Amino acid sequence: MYSDEEKRQLMDDLVEMETFKADVGDEGKILQEDLKKFFSEGIGDKEDLIFRLELYFYAFKLFCRKKVSIKNNQFIICLNDSLLEWDLIKLVMQDFTDFELVIESVKENSDVLINLNFTYHF
Repeated sequence: MYSDEEKRQLMDDLVEMETFKADVGDEGKILQEDLKKFFSEGIGDKEDLIFRLELYFYAFKLFCRKKVSIKNNQFIICLNDSLLEWDLIKLVMQDFTDFELVIESVKENSDVLINLNFTYHF
């Protein structure tokens, strides 16, 4: 039998899984603006942006298998999964409206995994 606390936690987890919602507030829009400044004007700290991107995607339970890569006008999220929940990607794209997304499958150690390539055209 589950305790009341365990029941509450299970229900919370179930609600989160059903709604695909993450509490990121305005961080996605703020992050998008900071990335645009970094790409177009060179303003900002690359390591800080990488850290914030990893935390942002972690909030959506999209876990990185490698450190986020930022080069030129692009950042790449290397997901630790071969399945992609489209509802989660749509939520992310609501924050990164100024970026083009290309979803790429890659083979690593006999596993097929997913990379998300975000490009800012300016």
